[in-house]
Parts: sequence; structure tokens; C-alpha cells
Amino acid sequence: MKRWLARLAFSFLILAGLLAWTGYKELTTRARPDKVRVGLYFVAAGMSVGLAARGFKERHRGENE
Repeated sequence: MKRWLARLAFSFLILAGLLAWTGYKELTTRARPDKVRVGLYFVAAGMSVGLAARGFKERHRGENE
């Protein structure tokens, strides 16, 4: 599991950016944005950032750890 998390770390970071951008655009361009959907976009983006950070930590850990 840790190996796959390390491999997909950058993908999670890209996904987080895409989710945050989509949430921002929905929030600013619609006259009446769906607040639940926007909230879910930002929560999912935060979770993706957390997974990316964990993956980067696993990728850059030392050999003896």
C-alpha cells in the first residue's frame, strides 16, 4: 500500500488542484451555487492533498526507515 501511495503522490496533487479549481469555479460563476457540492469539492481536494503529502513522505524516506 505504501509503495502505491508513493507512486501516486503527484497524481493526488494534480487531482487536488483540479478539485479545488472546479469548486472555486462553481462557487464564483453560478448565481446560486450548490453549497453541498462546493463543500464536497473542497473536502475531497483537502483529502487528496493529505494523501499526496503522505505519498511524498513515503517516496523520500530513507532506506533504513
